[in-house]
Amino acid sequence: MHITPEKLKEAAEALECTELKSFMFQEPTAGPLTRKRRSSRSTGRSSRRSTRGTRRSSRGTRRSTRRSRRSTRRSRRSRRSTRRSRRSTRRSRRSTRRSRRSTRRSRRSTRRTRRSTRRTRRSRRS
Repeated sequence: MHITPEKLKEAAEALECTELKSFMFQEPTAGPLTRKRRSSRSTGRSSRRSTRGTRRSSRGTRRSTRRSRRSTRRSRRSRRSTRRSRRSTRRSRRSTRRSRRSTRRSRRSTRRTRRSTRRTRRSRRS
């Protein structure tokens, strides 16, 4: 079910809920229309706490970015190594194929020479 802005307005009028009305008429990127004011004593402490929190969070983000960089490096290395191994296996397969071909050719040639020598011997006898 999709909630339309008209339905929200009707609900706000029915409830006469000030929070909902303020929410409705806000800009989408703007913050809350009314902010709570704190006493002057508590502001110093809260600001200290918030700075500590931001420091900790920035440390955490740094660590996480380092970890992600390390993991990406490792994955790149592993990709490289797999590529290399694939290349080497391809090369070895090619070389084995070539060697097989050459052995087949040599066998054929030896058979041919044997046949020809037999023929010549037979012809000399008769």
